[in-house]
Amino acid sequence: MPSKIVLAAGALVWREHNGSIEVLLIHRPSYNDWSIPKGKLDKRESFPAAAVREVEEETGYAIRLHRPLPSTQYKVGRNTKFVAYWVGTVRARRRPGPVNRGEVDQVQWMSLDEALARATGEHDQELIRTFAKSVRKNQHRTAAVIVQRHASALPRSKWPSGEEASRPLTKKGRKQASALPNLISAFDPSSVISSPWQRCLDTVIPYAESAGQDVVVKTQLTEDNHSRRPSQVAALVARSLEQSEATLICTHRPVLPTVFTTLRNCAKKKVAASFPDGDPYLLSGEMLVAHVTSEGKVIATEKHMPDLG
Repeated sequence: MPSKIVLAAGALVWREHNGSIEVLLIHRPSYNDWSIPKGKLDKRESFPAAAVREVEEETGYAIRLHRPLPSTQYKVGRNTKFVAYWVGTVRARRRPGPVNRGEVDQVQWMSLDEALARATGEHDQELIRTFAKSVRKNQHRTAAVIVQRHASALPRSKWPSGEEASRPLTKKGRKQASALPNLISAFDPSSVISSPWQRCLDTVIPYAESAGQDVVVKTQLTEDNHSRRPSQVAALVARSLEQSEATLICTHRPVLPTVFTTLRNCAKKKVAASFPDGDPYLLSGEMLVAHVTSEGKVIATEKHMPDLG
């Protein structure tokens, strides 16, 4: 039997308790180890969605994701396992403990020092050290700015009305929009901002409806307004950097250079280099997530596409 790559995801979840930072570890009786919650991706599941789902199944806590942590890859028999990790914080307690107590028999909040001493795996220890370093630098509190390019739309040449504002999504675009809620919800944006043009609205409405949120329409984000007043887009993005909770912004390809320049200007050289700097910047339906500290500094980015299977 040929070898295969097994995909998995997890999160190092933290909280502030009695003035101290604590992280969440699980004990697995079959391995007799303490580890960061993680698990395999379901079919057609994104890494972020899997991380959120696995943490909830193994701990009972519903979480939101923040900055990514270093991934790892190792051999499991003939196969190779790849695990992506994020920092996470708690949204809600869904149940009193893990779904399967045969797999996880203890869930415990620990200080960083205790977690480092009790974590069994070397990579888990390294993730705890990485997070502890961000705590010392006061960069552990982050909010996401999610830049979403609208899903695949009918080409201009095939839209008989010629009215840009009403140009719709294609069948593929509608499938992308339907697949986005599970991906976007992993980052739990508290506000959804969109160009009023139909292809942008139809991209984010499925998420907004699933989350019980309104879409805030901003005319600054249209192609026409941006071509005349790009400074208004820059100002809108700059305001999003000041928020303490995640924000989703849906716009058009010609607007993306201004969005990314504004974000890039708030990042150090290495992170600034991670922003796309050439057309088309993002593919149709693709998102870039910028992780922003409480001081308005972008310290990490990541890109995701909706998985259509």
